[in-house]
Amino acid sequence: MIKFHRIFAGTTLLVVFGFLMIVWAKGRPAPQPTQPEMDSVKAVQLRFTFASGDAANVTEVEGGIITVEREGKKLTITPYMRDRGQVELRVFQAVQREGRETMEAVDTLLVDKGLTKLNRGNLPFSVQVLDANKKLPAAALATPPRTCCATTCAGTTVCGVCVCTDCGRCGPNWCDCAIP
Repeated sequence: MIKFHRIFAGTTLLVVFGFLMIVWAKGRPAPQPTQPEMDSVKAVQLRFTFASGDAANVTEVEGGIITVEREGKKLTITPYMRDRGQVELRVFQAVQREGRETMEAVDTLLVDKGLTKLNRGNLPFSVQVLDANKKLPAAALATPPRTCCATTCAGTTVCGVCVCTDCGRCGPNWCDCAIP
């Protein structure tokens, strides 16, 4: 009987304390994200140099789309951050099939601060990373439009969140890319 009483009393205490812990935890607010997490989005700043000699500095969020067009040829490029300041670029080109435009995979590049050339596809260019850890204000990206386009002096149109070319510039007021 004494053993049963001790087991019962010990189990009861565990249940009561467990219940108190649940009630206490429910009353506490969830931890708030830190200020930088709330106010910024990861992005990358790249410099594109095209075969004709024109250039563009483009800032785009990770997983966003950079569009490059010239003389009816169109590429889309999606950046993803990787280790040690490297950026993976997934490159697609527009092709006409049965009267419709479809995107066809061209290449996947791993780029860094050095110049990397892409010769496959219908619009050759070189690319380098200017800033792989760029932070953009999340509030500014919450309202459309998130993409703007600028044209180089040689006629290449480049679209992204922030674009600076040798002949133009577009982007929100925080856009700080230097003209190439």
